[in-house]
Amino acid sequence: MRAAAKKKTEGREIDAGNPYIDRTELPFSSATIYEQTFKPILDKSLAFAGLVILSPIFAAISIAIFIDDPGAVFFTQKRVGKDKRFFCLHKFRSMKMSTPHDVPTHQLSDPEQYITRVGRVLRKTSLDELPQIWDIFRGKMSIIGPRPALWNQEDLVTERDKYKANGVLPGLTGWAQINGRDELEIFQKAKLDGEYVRHLKQGGIKALFFDVRCFLGTIKSVLDSDGVVEGGTGKLHKSAGVKDGVIREFEDYGYKKEFSIDRTQCKCVLIIGANSYIGESFESYAKKYYGGNFRIDTADTMDSNWREADFGSYDTVFHVAGIAHADVGNVDEATKRKYYAVNTDLAIEAAGLAKNAGVRQFVFMSSMIVYGESMPFGKEKMIDEHTVPAPANFYGDSKWQADRGVRQLQDENFRVAVLRPPMIYGPGSKGNYPTLAKLAKSLPVFPAVKNQRSMLYIDNLCEFLCLLMLSGEGGIYFPQNEEYTSTSEMAEHIADAVWHPIRVTRLFNPAVAVASRIPGKAGGLVNKAFGNSTYARKLSVYKGMDYCVKDLRTSIVETEA
Repeated sequence: MRAAAKKKTEGREIDAGNPYIDRTELPFSSATIYEQTFKPILDKSLAFAGLVILSPIFAAISIAIFIDDPGAVFFTQKRVGKDKRFFCLHKFRSMKMSTPHDVPTHQLSDPEQYITRVGRVLRKTSLDELPQIWDIFRGKMSIIGPRPALWNQEDLVTERDKYKANGVLPGLTGWAQINGRDELEIFQKAKLDGEYVRHLKQGGIKALFFDVRCFLGTIKSVLDSDGVVEGGTGKLHKSAGVKDGVIREFEDYGYKKEFSIDRTQCKCVLIIGANSYIGESFESYAKKYYGGNFRIDTADTMDSNWREADFGSYDTVFHVAGIAHADVGNVDEATKRKYYAVNTDLAIEAAGLAKNAGVRQFVFMSSMIVYGESMPFGKEKMIDEHTVPAPANFYGDSKWQADRGVRQLQDENFRVAVLRPPMIYGPGSKGNYPTLAKLAKSLPVFPAVKNQRSMLYIDNLCEFLCLLMLSGEGGIYFPQNEEYTSTSEMAEHIADAVWHPIRVTRLFNPAVAVASRIPGKAGGLVNKAFGNSTYARKLSVYKGMDYCVKDLRTSIVETEA
């Protein structure tokens, strides 16, 4: 009795905060005799036999994993099961213990650095999936069925609803897995899952034969290593963009447009998000340099009355409200949900209110973080028009979901402009720049590391915003300074601005290289400081919009003054 009660409680705990069950109706539950009786018996019988027969292989793999990288042998991850209920899926651990927890491989900026030597073999051969035989035996999965979606993969869950594919047990393998696997886009994968459900619901010998077909196809797929793309989903289609009704974001890049700026007009702008660095900086800059062109008001989202504002009286709504980057490796589930509530849901709600009120332009501050963290020390990262966003953690994903969500509201009468700026700095800025400035003003020496970063001075951003709002255009934008910089160059300019003597030397570079490989937070901080992350210049050049009013040296002098 106690065991049953405990099992029931654990089920409620893992489903706590499940957004899918509350928001949408559950798929139909009608099941054939094959699905309801024969298939579960077959699954559990084969799973039990597999656990017994493969136990020596389980033991050998476990020992190899521990020797290669001491720590836990198994890896658990929250997934979406039948009727959109969460469950814990098991795998053999294929990544280092220092890998950010609860972050899917495709959301890591450089997954290769985390995969162990044994893990590489396990992934190539799909042996890392073997522990899911236990999940099949305990009734959470089936041998054949749609692969269980990640807990935060709302786009896939929503797409599967169209085909009622969330109403069946997820599988170790399935129809989609032998027809593209990781190469498939979300809509393609969901459609194939729907085809499987259609065959399953036929019942009888037809359903059995289709399951056998999927099983045999899986064996061939594994032997051929078909469809395995480390670090992403749909990577083979990345240069083509998203298809079939899903936003074609690559076609909406700002550098493909030509802008006409009427400097005689006056725009009414509502900033959503009080006391933000960007919002306040923009308001001050616009009043100073574009005094006759803008009338600016601010709505504080901490006050629930902001939703009652007369949005219809504004030409542009500028959304800057959000939770900034935090220590993503040390937060609980409640904090993660708060990030999505503020960074994602609030932004989409604001865009919806603006559209319904007849506002012509909505400007949203996204971030470079949607492309993941910067590359580690010694590795290059150039984001160009073919790069697919792949957030490395829940913070980046919350911004990415908002980025996509507000753009889905765009139509010919409602222009949505999304900015994905790199690190922003300037007088009074927060984040990484003040930390670097503090070091540059106090240290006598600094490593001469030749990394490369895209940066954006606050005045350059504000000039861009003024021109963008006067144009009334939508699209996706990547504003950045005219020149790339390095951490060492920034440190030199900061020291020069305050007349602090500092020597930049390569003597410390070996120490930086060693420190970058230290597992955990220490190595992460070094890679964050001396890593590489840049936007291709073409993404940031816009015809008719000359927004870089300050060069790097001038911007740092003004910041430190």
